[in-house]
Amino acid sequence: MPGGITLTPGAARAYVANRGSNTVSVIDTATRAVVENIGVGNGPTGIVVFPDGTHAYVSNSEAGTIGEMATTVIPDQGRTAGGTTVTLTGHHLANASAVRFGTTQAAIAANTATSLTVTTPAGSGVVPVTVTTPGGTGSLGFFYYMPLPALTGISPAAGPVAGSDQEIVITGRNLAGAIDVYFGPTRAVIQSVSDTQVTVRAAGAPGPGGVAVTVFTAGGSADGLTYTYVSPSTVTGVSPGTGPTSGGTVVTLTGTGLSTTDQVTFNGVPAPFEIVSDTTVTATSPPSGAPGTFDVTVTGPGGTPSGAFTYVSDPDI
Repeated sequence: MPGGITLTPGAARAYVANRGSNTVSVIDTATRAVVENIGVGNGPTGIVVFPDGTHAYVSNSEAGTIGEMATTVIPDQGRTAGGTTVTLTGHHLANASAVRFGTTQAAIAANTATSLTVTTPAGSGVVPVTVTTPGGTGSLGFFYYMPLPALTGISPAAGPVAGSDQEIVITGRNLAGAIDVYFGPTRAVIQSVSDTQVTVRAAGAPGPGGVAVTVFTAGGSADGLTYTYVSPSTVTGVSPGTGPTSGGTVVTLTGTGLSTTDQVTFNGVPAPFEIVSDTTVTATSPPSGAPGTFDVTVTGPGGTPSGAFTYVSDPDI
């Protein structure tokens, strides 16, 4: 749920307030890539950057607060192995002779009076970032070395090939600040992030089948899970199509894409069922409070197709 957006001086970065995930995304305007997601207060909507580019203020509508966000070190997180490209913003930075992350010197790639682009050295923990120029040494902020993420589970692990608004929860470790999630070559939409889980929505895929799930964080990337895209399921037959209101009728449902069925309901009431094949599911009709023709609905990753079943009154003796 992106809301407010603003640019840094010189337009090298865009900041987007994401009301749904309580973050501000930092976007490299040259590559259009998200380089960092910064946690802020609940419901961020508006954002403004200082003219010198060193700070930003964020209005958090749900929290009823204004938050201050330092923008002197972007991104301020990276891999312990080093190699992260970082932009440092400040004043009197021309002719910098050294940039250090803790006590270790970084490689300087570009240098102006107001900014430096460097490549981080290897490190760990939280370290100060200092810059040495002919005028002396000053501190610009801190850098957080992040451990590698790991994935442990995904639920649900399957969904329609067209994509879905259903929330998919990916669990693991060191997932805080997740930048991107991919299902195969397709980017998923991040809904929320914590250190132990990422909630996403799956975009559509070119076709059915299993794809690798990859989560990218400042500390690196993790995979090892599979998400399966399935074709839309259908119900083409219900046999027998009638039964007593007392229930107990064994009904055969035929169609396509039924092997991933999660639930069968008669007029919204769950029924015991058994998957026979991708084209056949059997279910036992539950009791009905009244006679009539009602939907028999199959629910699964491929959708919620329905057929019809008619309840008839039990004979009076």
